[in-house]
Amino acid sequence: MASAHPPRRRLIVYVGGLSEPPHAANELFHRLRHEPGYGPDDAIYWQFPEPVTRLSRGSLAGRCRDLADRLDAYWTGPRQTSEIVLIGHSIGGVMLRYAFLQALRGIDGPQLAWADAVTRIVLLAAPNRGIDLNRAPWPCRVMAKLFVPLLRMFTVLDMLCGTPFITNLRIQWLREIADLGDKAPIVVQVRAKNDWSVQREDSRDLESLPTGVQKLMPNATHADIACTGRNVHEDYAGQRYDILRWAITENIESTNPSPLPAQEATIKSVVFALHGIRSGNGEWPTELEQKLLEHDKNVLVVTPSYGRLSAYDFALPFTRRRNLRWFADQYSYHLARHPGVPFHFAGHSNGTYLFGQSLKQIPALEFQNVFLAGSVLPREFDWMECADAGQIRSLVNVCASADKPVAWLCSALRGLGMRDVGVGGFSGFDSVPPGTLQVRYIKGGHGAALEDRRLPGVVEYIRDGEPPCGPEHTEPTKMFELISRSAPISTWLVGGALVALGWLAVATLGPLVGIGIVAGMLAATYAGLKVA
Repeated sequence: MASAHPPRRRLIVYVGGLSEPPHAANELFHRLRHEPGYGPDDAIYWQFPEPVTRLSRGSLAGRCRDLADRLDAYWTGPRQTSEIVLIGHSIGGVMLRYAFLQALRGIDGPQLAWADAVTRIVLLAAPNRGIDLNRAPWPCRVMAKLFVPLLRMFTVLDMLCGTPFITNLRIQWLREIADLGDKAPIVVQVRAKNDWSVQREDSRDLESLPTGVQKLMPNATHADIACTGRNVHEDYAGQRYDILRWAITENIESTNPSPLPAQEATIKSVVFALHGIRSGNGEWPTELEQKLLEHDKNVLVVTPSYGRLSAYDFALPFTRRRNLRWFADQYSYHLARHPGVPFHFAGHSNGTYLFGQSLKQIPALEFQNVFLAGSVLPREFDWMECADAGQIRSLVNVCASADKPVAWLCSALRGLGMRDVGVGGFSGFDSVPPGTLQVRYIKGGHGAALEDRRLPGVVEYIRDGEPPCGPEHTEPTKMFELISRSAPISTWLVGGALVALGWLAVATLGPLVGIGIVAGMLAATYAGLKVA
């Protein structure tokens, strides 16, 4: 028996922004039904009923996978159309992009057939680079400083710039959509004129691909960009709907992305030079940049700085980790500007920490030649796994014979249960890929590997992948090694001695004098680590 209704051609899916009401897309759907090919006999309209809200919990990747599975369940029987058009507002647009990748490549679950039917993805004010709180009005910035660290369980925090979710999405999008070639869906980003959270550069990862295009909607805000009613501000009646209709229904030819600065137009490789504690980007990273540019003008040396980090700041887990999102955002930003070129890394001290932890959190990161100096990563860090996953191609790890911050401080922090740092930059790493060069040891302290006389070897390795020739060889003193090995126990002994001394001072000299002595010792310790 024939079906009462012939199969329809298109499924139009809408995913709303934060706390958008269930009927948010009704007006847009109503007007689209009057367009040729989008009427009731041609198209099915579905607004996803469970968008992310401000109070949603759990990972955003998990919510996207749920969206992918729900869409697959909806796209069955008479609703299994030959074409699918995805429309997402704000976070809904970002969710649709990731759900599409999950369905296309089987991320976090099986591949789903509906991805092959997607012909267009329309993003309405989607923050494709994540939310940069530094752009927000100052009251929002103050509130974020106070509450973001306390609200990590909420889903919406995965939308911040540089989170593993956002960074993985941007990197995978550049690679996977490029692989589709002519089969890639058209992707349109419609930006609102009055929107601090979304700028054109944020969607360069879309524009750099052949099927990506952006358009600006005048007079619109982030919240009302999907509204087409009578009370919206327009240059002429119906302007907003005309733009949305163009984005959803009309034939679109991609445009070239915003031109890069002249000095970046011919870039053939990108090098990250990331400083560590007790320094900024105005020291060895700048010198390395100059030497690299002397050999090749087509290399971009990125020397970002997160400010001076003292030994005290490094010793606190939340301060040494606070720049992880910043580093990831820097990577995805430059990858979007220079897709397809090799990336290299040279890092020192805390810079190696940011690098290693980012590799663990963001599987999509890829670097070719990696040079580590005074690394503060644990010796059991699994570089073999990174190499097998294609995250690194070659590795050089240089250890100095008198590196106190690594051999002593990191060893002591291990004694306090901090397993994310360690003495890999002094003792060497246990799991490294074949061909890795671990230099144990060169003579000097924490920054010895990046002194002026050694930088030419770093330059040659970054450029050609050839390990520095003729490595120096020296040995740390027995006493230095003994202090390093005993630091985990010594930390507890010193702490116990301070507690005992404080108790004795209170018992013999009275509470006020005793507390004053203890406070003085703590202040001296803080000052010493802060200056170090």
